[in-house]
Amino acid sequence: MQAQDTTVLKLQVVADVICPWCFIGKRSLDKAIATLAGQGIDVELEWIPFELNPTLPPDGMDRRAFRSTRFGSWENALAMDARAVAAGRPLGAVFNYDKQTRTSHTLAAHSLLRLAWKEGGSSLQTRLADAMFTAYFTEGQDLSDHGVLETLATGAGMAPQAVARSTPLHAEVRQREAAVQRAGVTSVPSYFMDDKPFFSGSQDPQGYVRLLTDVAAAQR
Repeated sequence: MQAQDTTVLKLQVVADVICPWCFIGKRSLDKAIATLAGQGIDVELEWIPFELNPTLPPDGMDRRAFRSTRFGSWENALAMDARAVAAGRPLGAVFNYDKQTRTSHTLAAHSLLRLAWKEGGSSLQTRLADAMFTAYFTEGQDLSDHGVLETLATGAGMAPQAVARSTPLHAEVRQREAAVQRAGVTSVPSYFMDDKPFFSGSQDPQGYVRLLTDVAAAQR
């Protein structure tokens, strides 16, 4: 039961689990949420799907080949990686790009996240999203691999056969993606509050605290 002086904010995070700035934003937001909790503000997250590369093959693609084509050259891709590594380090977002060999297709991952929301709400879905970011960026695992996804799901606390249960949600994922795109989302992370666009781009912890404190004050 919430204390009477606690304000609950429902923040929706539009993200892809292979987006480095979404991972960085998650780690920064974690710090902000801890600060806000001390101010009587409880932030409940919902992760909304956005596929950066929806036309990838279902089993993903060789990372070097994909990123060399996407960013003009492998050298350009490495420079982008270096910026993410530097930005993530002070926040605890650990990138081990040397372990990555695949750029993952993420429809199955997003469907699993939707199932986690339906079966366990914010806490389960957020725990799974965090596990996916860590698996992909820190451990170099392939989120196209259903075996990897099943292991992450059970590790987060979902019942066995979660990937199979999530398969019927593929259409819902695509519908949710289309809805946020109609609302104007063109890049991630982007943030909604109560299904309405809020702001775009990852913030430092103080930035998240400032934005969310303003909303809480207005609600109070």
